[in-house]
Amino acid sequence: MTDILAFLDLVFVQRMFIAGFLASLVCGTIGTYVVVRRNVFIAGGISHTTFGGIGLAYYLQGAYGWTWFDPLLGAVLFALGAAFVLSTGWVRSRIREDSTIGVIWVVGMAIGSLFLALPESTGMKDPTSILFGDILLVGSSDLYIMAGFVLLIYVLTILFYKDLQILAFDEEFARISGIRVDMMNLVMSILIALSITVLIKVVGVVLIIAMLTIPAAIANLFTRDLKFMMLWATIIGIILTGGGSLLSLMADTPSGATIVLLMGGAFLISLVVKGAIKRITGKVGTKKGKSVGTASSV
Repeated sequence: MTDILAFLDLVFVQRMFIAGFLASLVCGTIGTYVVVRRNVFIAGGISHTTFGGIGLAYYLQGAYGWTWFDPLLGAVLFALGAAFVLSTGWVRSRIREDSTIGVIWVVGMAIGSLFLALPESTGMKDPTSILFGDILLVGSSDLYIMAGFVLLIYVLTILFYKDLQILAFDEEFARISGIRVDMMNLVMSILIALSITVLIKVVGVVLIIAMLTIPAAIANLFTRDLKFMMLWATIIGIILTGGGSLLSLMADTPSGATIVLLMGGAFLISLVVKGAIKRITGKVGTKKGKSVGTASSV
């Protein structure tokens, strides 16, 4: 207990927990949409595309002295570009969605690798922390950028909540209801892109999909109500992200991988609990049915 309290006094640990909290807010809200709409692979394509923007940012900082061009800004530019491509009706009507995702996925990774390999690039020569995250490296400027993105995400979510709710469950009904489906698909993709930018510093490009899906998937096991799913996914995200961060700090293990493995374990436990609940309620229902049948036969 004393060691934990000593850790909490450290500034970088405090920033770690704030970053985890901000990431969990995103997981709970946008992650729920991703799970309900089954947009996991879209999120994966966008997340890997951001690697190109991060590599570009490091190159511009070294080659032209653009120190103001933060890697997160490069990431969000590439993420928004990928979101626009994936949600554009012209592209969707001519190319299969999975093919488009595959193209932007590998092209983004290739661009990032190319820029980081150039001698003009400064700072990040080892892309491990970008790919798999290191929440301990989150700085004060990163927190401000993350907080700004989270605020924008929540503003857009509140403004378009009703339309996004209908779209999430039934796109055809949304079209019949007069909702501008193409525009809402673009808004959804933008929200996913902004969310991915928030999560990069926490778990990295490769593991983002886990944070966007696992807390919401756990919540989805126990409720189908969208608001409750968002609430529970957020709470689950806060607990697991904070717990994984602290565990990685104490065990000296990679933070991103530790957080994701803890989430994976929680998901497996939730599946077991859900199965047990179904068996118990099923047996109770069967016994009640037999009792009613016996009484009626009498």
